[in-house]
Amino acid sequence: MYGTLRDKRLLQQLTGKPFRTSPACLKDFKKWTTPAGYPYILPNKGSKVAGLLISGIDPESLRRLDRYEDEGQLYFRKKITVICGKRRVACEAYIGNSGKVATYRRPRGEP
Repeated sequence: MYGTLRDKRLLQQLTGKPFRTSPACLKDFKKWTTPAGYPYILPNKGSKVAGLLISGIDPESLRRLDRYEDEGQLYFRKKITVICGKRRVACEAYIGNSGKVATYRRPRGEP
C-alpha cells in the first residue's frame, strides 16, 4: 500500500485485525494526490513509489478494503510486482482510475 492504508490503525479499523507489513518499492508508477488529499498511483515509466507490502489478507478483509477504496470506480485492484528487500513479490495494489480519482473531491459531510 502506498497511501492511506499505510496507517496501521486505519487498516485495523477497516478490517478488524492487524496485519504484518514490510517496506516495498513499486517501480514504473508515480504517486499523485487528489484535490481532497487522497493519494493514488498511475503507471509512469522510470518512476517509483515507496509503500508497504501487507501480508496475510483474508477474503473478508479484502472485501472491506475494496469497499473503502471504492474498487471498480475510483481505484482498480490490479496484480503487480513489488521489490521487498532484494525479492520480487507478486501482489495486488489499488491503481487510480485516472478518469475519476484525479478530480475526486470529498463529499459534503465526509471527514
